[in-house]
Amino acid sequence: LLPAYILKGTKQVEVKRKKGESRTLFHGEDFHILLPSLSLLVTFRNSSAPRSPEVVLMRDGVMRHTRAKLNRHLSHLVVDSVGEGDEGVYTVKNPDDPEDVRHIALIVRDCSIEQSIKYGGDFDVLLLGVTPPITLEYRPIAVEANDTSRPALVLLTSTGMTRDGYQGRVSANERQVTLSSVTGADEGSYTVRDAEGHIQRKVCLNVKEHQNFVKVPYGKKLKINLILNSSLVDLYYTRDSDKTTHLLLEKGKFTDARAELGLEDRLSMEGSLVFLDQVRGSDDGQFKITDILGFTVSSIHLEVLPYKLESLYVAIIALLGLLVFLLLVCLLSCLIKVKKRAKRSAALEKLAQNAGKEDEGEAFRQVGGKTDNVVVVMMTLLLSCHKK
Repeated sequence: LLPAYILKGTKQVEVKRKKGESRTLFHGEDFHILLPSLSLLVTFRNSSAPRSPEVVLMRDGVMRHTRAKLNRHLSHLVVDSVGEGDEGVYTVKNPDDPEDVRHIALIVRDCSIEQSIKYGGDFDVLLLGVTPPITLEYRPIAVEANDTSRPALVLLTSTGMTRDGYQGRVSANERQVTLSSVTGADEGSYTVRDAEGHIQRKVCLNVKEHQNFVKVPYGKKLKINLILNSSLVDLYYTRDSDKTTHLLLEKGKFTDARAELGLEDRLSMEGSLVFLDQVRGSDDGQFKITDILGFTVSSIHLEVLPYKLESLYVAIIALLGLLVFLLLVCLLSCLIKVKKRAKRSAALEKLAQNAGKEDEGEAFRQVGGKTDNVVVVMMTLLLSCHKK
C-alpha cells in the first residue's frame, strides 16, 4: 500500500491533468497552444456545433488542418487571426499517457478592440478608410460573449434609417459614427460594414461608472450630481462606520431611511442635484447611483475633513497674538525701567540722608572725586537744604 500523502499527491496530479482552462481573445488575435512535445495530438470541437466530430489539428508533429501551424521554434501550435468559427474546445492529448489530457476553451470576442466610456458619454467609432454609406450593427454583451452566431441588431442602415429606440442617439458623418449618452444597456459589440457589406470595424463598448473621491471640510455642503433625471435613478448610501447599505432615494422620492439615519434636516434635492448640508465625521461613506435597470451610474466616496478655521481667522488670531506679545515685551521693559529708577531713587535718597549728617568733604570722599558724582552730591545737598 502507498502512504496516504503519496495517494493524496497522485490524486492532485490527476485532477491537475484533467483540469481545463479558458482563454478569451479579441477578434483577429493569434491563439497559441503550448506543445511540450511534437508527438501530442491536438483536436478541436466547434462550440457552435457541439455534436459535430472533433477536427484533428495536429498528429505526430504533422499539421492536419489549414487553420493550424507550428511557430518558428516548434514550441507552440498557432491559430492565426481567430474569428467566430474558431470558438470551441481545443484538446491536447499525450498518446503515451492517456491521463495526460488538457482542455482549452477558447472564447473569441466579437471585436478587435474595446473602448471604455463613462456612463452618459458619447461612443465614437472612427470611419477612416471606410467607404460610405455604412451599416452599424450591435450585439448586446450577453450575446457578444456567449452566442456570436446569432444575427446582430441593425442600429443604422445604409439608407440612414435608425432602429426604434435609438432615434436621436445614433449619428454618422464622413469621419465617425456616434452613439450618444451611453448607458449600461449599450454594452456589447458594434460592427461597421462598408457600402459593399464587408466588415471594416469591430469595436466593443464597456460603460464605466463615474468614480468621485470627495473631501469636504467639516460643516460644509456635499453636492451629488445624479447625472440622469431623478425619477430614473436610485441613490444608495453606505456609511463607513456600519457598512450597511441604505436606499435613500427611489425614483425621485426620498425613503424612510433619510429620517432613520438622522438626515431629514440635512438632505435635500433640487432637480438632478442632491445636497447634504453640515457634513460631519460620521457621514463618511459611499453614495451609489443606479439607473432603473440596475446599472451603476456613479459612485461618490465622501471623506469629511476635520474642523479647521478659515485662513482669514487664522491670520487675525496670529496678528492679535503678535500684538499681545509686543505689549507684554513693552510692559516687561517698562517694569524693568521702573525698577531701575526705584533703585536709583533709593540710592539718591540714601546719599541725601548721608549728606545731611556729614560734611561736604566726607561726601566728596564717598563719591571718589569724580565729576559726575560731584554733580550728584551737589544736587543731593540742594535737596537736603530744601528739606531743612
